[in-house]
Amino acid sequence: MEARGSSGSSLCPKEKRRMEKGMKLLIVDDQVATLNGLAKGIDWKAEGFDCVELARNAMEARLSFRRQIPDLMLCDIEMPAENGLQLCHWMRRQGYRTRVIFLTCHSEFQYAREAIELGASDYIVQPAPYDEIRSKTRQALASLCQEKRNIRMQDIGECYDSQKKEICRSLWRGFLLGTANCERFPSLPEMPDPKKKSYLALVQIVRWTGAVRDWRSGLLATALDSFVNDIFEHLGSCIISAFMQRNVYTLLIQPNDASMTRADFDDRLQYLCDTYDVYMPCEIAVYPSGPCPVSEMPAIWQQLMRRMSANVTGEKGVHRDAKESGNAVDYTPQFQRWQTIWQQRSPEEMGQDALACLERMRAQGTLNKQSLFGFYHDFIQVLQADGRSSLSSLLETAEGQELNQTAPHSVDSMRELIRFTTADAASAPARTEKNVVEQVIAYVQANLWDELYVEEIANQIHMNSDYLTRLFKKSTGLSIKSYIIRQKMEAARNLLRSTSLSVGNVAVRLGYKNFSHFSAAYKREFGISPTEEQRTHLKQK
Repeated sequence: MEARGSSGSSLCPKEKRRMEKGMKLLIVDDQVATLNGLAKGIDWKAEGFDCVELARNAMEARLSFRRQIPDLMLCDIEMPAENGLQLCHWMRRQGYRTRVIFLTCHSEFQYAREAIELGASDYIVQPAPYDEIRSKTRQALASLCQEKRNIRMQDIGECYDSQKKEICRSLWRGFLLGTANCERFPSLPEMPDPKKKSYLALVQIVRWTGAVRDWRSGLLATALDSFVNDIFEHLGSCIISAFMQRNVYTLLIQPNDASMTRADFDDRLQYLCDTYDVYMPCEIAVYPSGPCPVSEMPAIWQQLMRRMSANVTGEKGVHRDAKESGNAVDYTPQFQRWQTIWQQRSPEEMGQDALACLERMRAQGTLNKQSLFGFYHDFIQVLQADGRSSLSSLLETAEGQELNQTAPHSVDSMRELIRFTTADAASAPARTEKNVVEQVIAYVQANLWDELYVEEIANQIHMNSDYLTRLFKKSTGLSIKSYIIRQKMEAARNLLRSTSLSVGNVAVRLGYKNFSHFSAAYKREFGISPTEEQRTHLKQK
């Protein structure tokens, strides 16, 4: 590379094309003769710049930045109104990483010192021969190309590390489910040693406690991974946390030595539960096992799954070696009584009775998976005996089908199924997709100036949030989140065009606490920033 004068070798053409394609040079000088001389006196295309723009002052330079951020700027210091140093201050405040070479007719120390403090690549005293300017430019260009290579290699390394971790998670998931063996574990340092005893736990999200926004399996797995590493990092030589199925995750800890006991493991899992209570919008139940050989863990995982299914009441916390319930708890059939209440009084009253019965069973400790299934069976019989087409329509909806599948295994889902069916049964008509979508749209419009969450909307119209999201997107082509953002941006544009409110005030009025998030959302929606929108509209007036 030619980095110290015109006599050295420059970057090879192939490397220039690969690393410098699309390079932009900006030349800033208030003297037109100097500006044109610098533009024409050097073959900038041969130096690797596909775009060269000229600016006679700081204002024109800023406009050039907005069109396309330059990779290198040759900038005069002494300019009227705003000098080159002030322009560089502005550039750094914006976060631009443009290389800067200052040009000046005075070799004054304070200029040089301030230029260095601003991160200038070099400082040239004019008049200077073109060979010197070319040489300084090549030095800056070589440094820029090296930085880009470093960033690219860093990105490749991070991508590789991320993929490697996901590969290990996938392999561990397959091992627990019986689709992979542990023969490859010794060749992967991130995997557990099959010969060492380890601890296994199943982590289950039992309920959501707050507004849920974008909490999906990947993000939940990342949060769990972060918490687990903080809690076990000093004890485990191998730590793996991975998504298994909806609301279910696996956790493996292979200790550094034999000093870690089962009591230590359980105590730290309780701390994990407490951490979720404080920082996450959900509560978790954890089912631990071990220490045991890694080779036995697929069978142990199936035991943990059965223990989880026995927790029909959704009790949070650490379930230490809970015995699998094999004996049925006495359950008094309710079908005849409920059918009488349904027919002679009302579906709503029967629903209230069913909820009260469920609560009594829970308080008496007679709720387990056998008694809950008997309760569910009696309830479904009452619905089937009713014979109303509207009730059948309710159970055939996606929400009804989902509740029907989960209610025999979860008290929370059973409660939701009772409310879902008995509240609407008396009024007869089933909710249509159109009606549900209209309810969502009405709620968004009425609360547009507040922060809006999908879970909050689902709670308001008594529907499962995942099902509501799918239904809304099927009907409108937009997710609920996208629809909310679009409506907020339309309202923002109206305010920017019809009022004198600042962009910041508009953002706050629409429930945005972070100005940059608002600005980015507005630009994605309309192609221009809110500041540009307001400025353009004022000019048109």
